[in-house]
Amino acid sequence: MKYEDIIDIPHWDPKRHPRMSPLDRAAQFAPFAALTGYEAMVSETSRLTGSRQELDEERMMALNAALTGILERIGEHPEISVTWFRKDARKDGGEYVVTQGTVRDVEIANRLIVFREGERVSLDEIYEIRDLTRRDSRM
Repeated sequence: MKYEDIIDIPHWDPKRHPRMSPLDRAAQFAPFAALTGYEAMVSETSRLTGSRQELDEERMMALNAALTGILERIGEHPEISVTWFRKDARKDGGEYVVTQGTVRDVEIANRLIVFREGERVSLDEIYEIRDLTRRDSRM
């Protein structure tokens, strides 16, 4: 088939719409993310969380003794280090974190240790307490 009958005809330009720029034409064929959010979902699923350890009776007694010692010296605002379990906001499990600071208050009714620095730690999530004002005493 030969195109001799149309080869010299000028290109048709629309009268109502201006011609599209080469940049805009190229953008039509740019790659796109068909599965928006898929990468974030895969990375969240692969993020590891730990499980909370159950405390044995010996550890519970040691924690109770430590809390009693803190309550006895609450006026001195002892400096302590607390290892506690922070639940993950997005999935089951969490991680153990260490909070160190000066105790401002122990709220028995709310079951919280409140630090001067603003951190609040639930008594139910505590794994270990270390008194930093006394040399290496673990509670």
